[in-house]
Amino acid sequence: MKKLLVITTVLILAIGAGIFLYGSREYYSPDLSITRNDSFSESHANTSSTFPSSCRLVILVHDVSPVYLKELKEITEIIDEYNMANNTYFFVIPNHAGKHPIDKDPDFVKFLKESQAKGCHIELHGYVHEYREFDCDAGTARKKLELGLEELRALNFSPSYFVPPNYAISEDALKVVLSHNLSVITKDTLYTPQGTSYKIINREYTWYLQNSSTKLNITLKKAKHDYTRCKGTFYLSIHPKAVNYGAGLKFLREFLSFAVGRNSPNHER
Repeated sequence: MKKLLVITTVLILAIGAGIFLYGSREYYSPDLSITRNDSFSESHANTSSTFPSSCRLVILVHDVSPVYLKELKEITEIIDEYNMANNTYFFVIPNHAGKHPIDKDPDFVKFLKESQAKGCHIELHGYVHEYREFDCDAGTARKKLELGLEELRALNFSPSYFVPPNYAISEDALKVVLSHNLSVITKDTLYTPQGTSYKIINREYTWYLQNSSTKLNITLKKAKHDYTRCKGTFYLSIHPKAVNYGAGLKFLREFLSFAVGRNSPNHER
């Protein structure tokens, strides 16, 4: 009986230690520039011992479409307050729902051009943005991808990155996209055309965030914790309309203030 008690105690302590270590572990999340210099060793991903303690914030804006132009302007107003345009990637839907081709909307094209001039990166997010649009065969993926690229390139945009709608992409579609020299970002992975994949820290906190000070404070606390545990690059995903709802924009402003302040030269770590 005594031996069983000792064994049980040891197991409980071991499990507790494992939970503690997992909760306090820091991760290295590689930057998008890794796709342009693929000599980075896979074995270094998600380790923290050989990298600087600072964390770079990258903002991924999904569903960039004429449908959400008003909401996008509200988002970029906050991004501009913190001079984060160069860290912002707009993932554009070239023909939203098959009814909103971007080349037919001069106001939207003007917005994209102005955003790019400030430093924003114009990237690709499917073609019409159907549900799980790129969870398909290679032929369908190739057709939709080339239509999307044609739409963007006709306006002198040259995307380097692709986020599949709903983060869903089949193996065949993934191969097609990579073969077009585009890197693919999913919920937790960055795939490069060179054939390497890396785990990334990609979080979204503003999916219709309730307009409640308690909910906002809890969400901000979690986001700040996640950010401080990251080394390398922290990917913040946002969707227009969802982030414009409730406390979403307030969260965005306060989180950007925190992240920018944390990365300032005067911040004590």
